[in-house]
Parts: sequence; C-alpha cells; structure tokens
Amino acid sequence: MEKKKGKVYLVGAGCGEADLITVRGLACLRRCDVVLYDSLTAAQLLEQTPLSCEKINVGKRYAGKAMPQEEINRLLLEKAKEGKVVVRLKGGDPYVFGRGGEEMLALQGEGIACEEIPGITSAIAAPASAGIPVTHRQCSRMVTILTASSVSGEGKQESLTPIDYKALASLEGTLVILMGMHHLKELAGKLMEAGKRGDTPAAVIMDGATDRQRSVRATLETLAEAVEKAGLKPPAVIVIGEVAALSLSAGTAQGELAGLRVAVTGTEGFSARLAEKLKEQGASVIDCSFLRAVPTKERLPELDGYSWLCFTSPNGVAHFFSKLREEKRDLRTLSGMRIAVIGPGTKSRLEEYGFYADAMPSVYDADHLGLLVASLAEKEEKILICRADKGSRELTRNLDQAGISYTDFPLYELEADREKRREAVRNAAEADYLLFGSASGVETFRDGLLEEKTELPERVTIACIGEKCAGKLQEIQLRNPLSGGTLVAEEFTTEGLVRCVINEEKARRTGKDA
Repeated sequence: MEKKKGKVYLVGAGCGEADLITVRGLACLRRCDVVLYDSLTAAQLLEQTPLSCEKINVGKRYAGKAMPQEEINRLLLEKAKEGKVVVRLKGGDPYVFGRGGEEMLALQGEGIACEEIPGITSAIAAPASAGIPVTHRQCSRMVTILTASSVSGEGKQESLTPIDYKALASLEGTLVILMGMHHLKELAGKLMEAGKRGDTPAAVIMDGATDRQRSVRATLETLAEAVEKAGLKPPAVIVIGEVAALSLSAGTAQGELAGLRVAVTGTEGFSARLAEKLKEQGASVIDCSFLRAVPTKERLPELDGYSWLCFTSPNGVAHFFSKLREEKRDLRTLSGMRIAVIGPGTKSRLEEYGFYADAMPSVYDADHLGLLVASLAEKEEKILICRADKGSRELTRNLDQAGISYTDFPLYELEADREKRREAVRNAAEADYLLFGSASGVETFRDGLLEEKTELPERVTIACIGEKCAGKLQEIQLRNPLSGGTLVAEEFTTEGLVRCVINEEKARRTGKDA
C-alpha cells in the first residue's frame, strides 16, 4: 500500500484578533493533523483545529527563548513525511518578515508539497486599526516596510538593522517599521541625522487590532519619549510620515460594558465564547485562558448496553464525537439512546453534530442534572456519563441514591499551561473584572498566584459562573485572598456571567448617581 503523502500550508493568521484570518487559512486549520504556531497568533485559532490535532509552540517574543529556525524546518519535514497535513501558523503574513520563504525553500528542497496562504500583515493592519492609512492620496503615495532588528556577528548579537539611513530618510510617503521598539530612540536619531525632519508626524501602535490595543502619536523627535511615558511595549508597529497625523478610527466602543477591561479564564473554547459575548457589550477582553482539555487515551466503552448519554460541558460533547471518529464507531450505535445535557451551551454544541438533547435541568449544574436523570431513568437502565476526569461528585451521588447504574467515563483531563497561567496572573491585575467558569479554574489560578508570589489588586472584582465555582473561591480565600469583591451568576451560563457583570455595573452607576 502506497504511503499517504503529507502537505504543508504556511498560513498567515493575520494581525490581532482571530477573525482576521482568511477563509482559506481557517479551512486549513480545521482539517490539519499538526499545527506549528508562534506567539503572535491568536489563541482562539488553535480551538479551530480538530481535537486530535498535535499543537506545537515553536516561537516566542523578543528576548524570549525560541525554537531555532533549523529545528522548525526539521519538524515541518518530519511531520509531512509521516503523511500528515501540517499547518505552519504565523502572525501576520508568512512572507512579510515571517521567514516563510526559508521554510518554503526547505520543503521544496525535500520534494514536500507546500502552499502559502497569505495573511494581513501587521504593517498594514495595526496602523489601520488605529485610524492610520499607510497610503493616502493627499499625503502618501508610497509605503516602505522594514525591520529595525537584525542579528549578526559570531555571538549572534541583536542590533539596529544596518541600512542606508540617508536614502531611507529621503524617501517620500510612509515608513512602517516592525520589530523596532527596542531601538526606537536610536532609530529616530539616525533618521533625523540623515535629514528627516524632527517634526514629521509619527505613531506607535501596540497590540494592534486587538482589544488590548494602545497607541501614541507624536513627532519623530518626541516619539521615543512619548512611548516611554505611556509605557508602551512590544509587539508594536512604528509609523513615520504625514499619515500618522490622520485619525480615521471608528470611535469608542458602545455597550453596557464599554470602557471596562474584563479578564476571562478557562479553556480556550470557553474563554472564546465568553469573550465574544463580552465584546458585544463593548468590553475590552483580556484573554487569560490557561486550561487545556487533553483527551484521555482510554477507548470508549461499548455503547450497546446504555440507555442514556450524559454530557456536562461543550468540551465533553466535542471530545466524545472526536473519539467516535478516531475509533471508527458508527453513529448508528447511538440509535435509541436518550441524551441529557447540563445546560444551553452543551445543548448547542450537541446540535452542531446533528443530535438534540432529550433532557436538560432548569438549574444548570451537576447536582440538578443528576437529580433530573435519576428521575427520568428506569431502574434497569444504565447511564454513560461522558465528562472530564475528576468531575463533580454531585452528579454521581444523586444517581447512587436513586439506585441507577452508570459508567463515569473520563473523556479528557484539564491541564494548566504554566506559561499561559503566568501571563494570565500578570494580565489579570490590569482588569476591572476577572471571570471564572469552573472551580478547577479558580484553584489553578490561585496556584499561579502562589507560584508568582503575588496577589490580585483589591479593585479587581471576581465573578463566578455558579455556586460551586464561588464555593471553591471562598474555600481558598481562607489561605490566599484573591480579591475584595465576588459576584455569582444567577444563571450558570456564559450569558448569565455577562449579565452578572452588567447588573453590577448598573448598580454601581446608580449608587454613584445617588
């Protein structure tokens, strides 16, 4: 039998938010076997890959550890030669200072099929998101893009890119500079020495096209000082030219939560769904997702003897159907089985697979799900519970008390990404609200605080999706306070959590008005 040939796609993720990726790029992600991604790609994009997809982080930001390019090339070749569909996911565009050309040449040299899928480069997207068009008929008919950072010498020292600054300063139009924040003062000085006027409009855009975006406008002469005063850090894009004086942005966000910074925790899937609802209300969302759902290796039990399927999360639904595919189980084996779900989010995910829930409790927690299934199932029937390892005891306790037979099958385990948790702990300190969707999220976040030897500022208000989540918070506060205020959603859904924050803000505004 001829071995299946692999293929590599060099996919540009675009700049900033996940929905700026192209339709073709997203299609590649949704069917790949392996994805190699860098630190500038939106975390939500990794949720678009199949559950069985192998995810490999190959890049970090300036001054951090990064996988050498030779090792990345070797991995691309290795995975493709295994017959796999591989996506090399890059922030921006692969061919704009993304080393995509080097990877393409390495793959072509080994006879590996490879295709480049363009993305929106930060050189264009970041200025645009700040209301700066890089070209404009009245003041800029050309744009020059360069990187200000280069590595040279035996010691591989990083320094300002050696270039003919006199020629650069004489160019008309717009200069867009990437990877230049660590050399901003030196860069501006060289351009002015070469003849660029000090009063030339200039700007820096940090975290462009994201909810964390910040920008500074100044002149070339005052830009470095203005950026330092504002506390802007990489990644950022520098714009020099008359267009930097323009402001064509859409204006301020609208909604009940406009102007608020809300940090969301949990798995990437849960955080993405919650973030979408918060953005609809105008909130600026800080992604603090640090949990990942890792599928267990155990095979599903034979389904013939079960009358009920029971799901406690959207993750459980997705991992169940992924295991069915991997184990080549026929969907017809589910015929005649009734399905119970914990709440609307799980119900909605189930419907994506063409199945509709037979039962859902009025209160969306494990305790009430257990009570409902116990009341509906006959004594001789058997329940298959498909959920995370170490799930809530309330569900099985209610079935035990009713004398209902069940199998509590661990579909996946929740693991903390320690690096992302470290980032989450730092970033959450800048939020007005910190949202938790599970007790495990609360406990893992607390572990991150202890590891970093820090605490949340008292001004950060915590909101929990349900009583169990809030109970865990109360339990650990006895040993390590997380913050001064805690809210609990009345409805245990992402919508309920958002509504909880909205109600709190309304109450605060009413109090101030009074």
